[in-house]
Amino acid sequence: MKNQKGVNRSAVVLLEVLVEEESAAEAIRPLLRRILEGCQVKIGIRQFRGKPDLLKKLPERLQGYAAARRRGEDVRVIVLLDRDNDECVALKARLDEIALKSGMRPRSGVDSGEAFHVLNRIAVRELESWYFGDWAAVRKGFPKVPPDPPRSYRGDPDRASGKCSDAFENVLFSSGIRIASKPEWGRRIGPHLSLESNRSPSFLAFVSGVRAIVSA
Repeated sequence: MKNQKGVNRSAVVLLEVLVEEESAAEAIRPLLRRILEGCQVKIGIRQFRGKPDLLKKLPERLQGYAAARRRGEDVRVIVLLDRDNDECVALKARLDEIALKSGMRPRSGVDSGEAFHVLNRIAVRELESWYFGDWAAVRKGFPKVPPDPPRSYRGDPDRASGKCSDAFENVLFSSGIRIASKPEWGRRIGPHLSLESNRSPSFLAFVSGVRAIVSA
């Protein structure tokens, strides 16, 4: 059965997740499996060569997904970027504009319960903020780290100043852990991240957004 847009709603949802690089792919792969457990969703994670590369290729990629939807495929897209030093609202607006121009409907501006095709999410400031927000997960992946994160990351890690990936690497090195590979960080920590208790608001927004896009 197809809806008015020609999308076959009885088919499996094809969820395409676009991330900057391998480290994000490794961290969110087990996370997505847990969020979507029991859902009829086929997940594809597409990694790029950094944030500029993803932003450059995003319009064409979304145009392709829009064409697939016109053919009746139920394709939905998540775009995950680090905030870095960008202004969060401006970056989000840019992503939403790219989606609209590509023929895909972003979540912004959509009423509750209304269908949307693109979820744009930003890790503030970097993916490592999500690790600082769930120190129990970090300790499961790296048992040698101290019982508590650095003082500036004990509250809301999204508000901490400075480059949190550097701060995270410093914690590892000071604990005698000589692993500078961000993908390895993701592989070790991602499976343990709690879906509910992370102190990073951007992490919780990501989790709630994933649930919303597959149920829209």
